[in-house]
Amino acid sequence: MITYHMLVTLLVHSVNNQKSHSQPDHVCQDLQGIKLSFSPVFAPLQQPLILNMAQGIMGDPPQAFLHTLASADGSATYIAPNGGFKIVAGVNYPVEVPYRSDEVSESTFLEVNLRPHNGVSMVKERHVEDLIKRTIQSIVLGEETPRTMLQITLQVVSVETDETLPGGVKSGGQGETYLDILASSINAAVLGCLDAGVQMRAVAGAALVAIGPDQQLVVNPNVHQRKMSNSLHVFCFNSEGKVLLMESEGRFTMSEWKEAEQAARSAVLGHNDPSNISKQNGDVSMEGDDTSRNSVTCVLDVVRKAMEARVIKDKNWRQES
Repeated sequence: MITYHMLVTLLVHSVNNQKSHSQPDHVCQDLQGIKLSFSPVFAPLQQPLILNMAQGIMGDPPQAFLHTLASADGSATYIAPNGGFKIVAGVNYPVEVPYRSDEVSESTFLEVNLRPHNGVSMVKERHVEDLIKRTIQSIVLGEETPRTMLQITLQVVSVETDETLPGGVKSGGQGETYLDILASSINAAVLGCLDAGVQMRAVAGAALVAIGPDQQLVVNPNVHQRKMSNSLHVFCFNSEGKVLLMESEGRFTMSEWKEAEQAARSAVLGHNDPSNISKQNGDVSMEGDDTSRNSVTCVLDVVRKAMEARVIKDKNWRQES
């Protein structure tokens, strides 16, 4: 975990290494109110360093597996970092709308069902379902299959437990925050839609960020860190860098919220620069340094590796048959 003090050390080290430049120093103020001197040439370094900080505190990347259910058109299993939520998504598309009154003449009707790890769905799950539905609707090309239904079922298989505390602390209860399960559910739903061949404008990913009592940013916090944090934030971005969803709870300042947004953006997009998109035909390069790496540094990398594994598996099956 990287603190603001470590960030200050990185900034000072970057400036000291460039003492040979003779430009006049300008004073800027960091997040803690400590004044640092920067040359105009190196002022743009502030933003990348904040992004690197977010990458450093992301911790272990999530895991994703496609086509884990045999009876669904598309399915995926998403495991959040640090042993968090494990969610299985089942997607059926396109299917007939059960009630004629639910048909949308110019688009696809979307249904999302979230089932908790124990008990039945209640108010918390209904609210998360609505947020997931609005997020998925923003990226699905519903006009391609009008008068049909896209059905997404999300089953929470396991939740996180902090065994260091007496009796352990489990997340996911009705009295707990809904933001932790929201980020994992969005990622699982997107993966399931990809496996089902749902036509989408872009791929999306979400990340959870916590701001601790000492103003530390923690990406993908564990259950104990979430309980001790001042605020929690969930941000969802598409592959073009557009914000699709913003949900926050707790006490925080606007500057802290902006830092949380930058940390979540780095955790979701990583090194994937939306500027790599060709302005002529809108295609994204499938070759190059950003997309050919074997390392996983962000949520979109996890999605990409899961799709690669699915394609390789299908290719091997065709060759064997």
